[in-house]
Amino acid sequence: MALLEGKTIVIIGAGLLGSEFARACAAENASVVIADVDKKRGGALADTLSARFEHVDITSPSSVEELVKRVGSVDGVVNAAYPKTKTFGAKFEDGTVEDMLQNLDMHVGGCMSTAKYFAPRMKAGSIVFLGSIYGLAAPRAELYENTKMIGVPPEYAAAKAAVIALARYFARMYGSRNVRFNAVSPGGVADGQPAAFVEKYSQHLAIGNGLLKPSDVSGAVVFLLSDTAKHITGQNIVVDGGWTL
Repeated sequence: MALLEGKTIVIIGAGLLGSEFARACAAENASVVIADVDKKRGGALADTLSARFEHVDITSPSSVEELVKRVGSVDGVVNAAYPKTKTFGAKFEDGTVEDMLQNLDMHVGGCMSTAKYFAPRMKAGSIVFLGSIYGLAAPRAELYENTKMIGVPPEYAAAKAAVIALARYFARMYGSRNVRFNAVSPGGVADGQPAAFVEKYSQHLAIGNGLLKPSDVSGAVVFLLSDTAKHITGQNIVVDGGWTL
């Protein structure tokens, strides 16, 4: 029997990872709802998977609330969205504190809205947040030398650390409803990074060579959504080839 047979799963965010999570859930016979701010991108993905598409702006609590009203009770939710301002990724010394705080608010606020509006309507189930190795470890500046990559903005590290903490917080808060909260923290995911970066990054791995494929992360997400993980809550599964060891 497929791991997600008979379950309705909402994937928020149809980007690099979110789209792979949607495909993985569909492959496990879930009824998938794809929610994204980009109607064209999300709708196209939904069409390829014969899934349902719903528009949502994860930065707007009212938009998330309306999404929940439209989809009703579900069995699982994955918040794979990463909203950002147009200046996200600026060097720390060049950016403004206001912009950094706005980016932090957008990402952490989206996870809070996911919990606030989905969990009370779930009789049981699983909500998964997307963390990062940079929510656990400081970035290695030397990896970005001699590349055009700026590195990891402090607001990204702060947001991902907060997301991991929120998974623990909400796991305790909603445990009596049998709603589980967990996080998955990927290492670097391949997305056109320069060879110099990939080579240096790979030197810190315990297993494997190179950056992750999105499909390397989806197994942990599907596992946490499934009944196989019914006693797992408040945890952060790190998928990084041992980079953080």
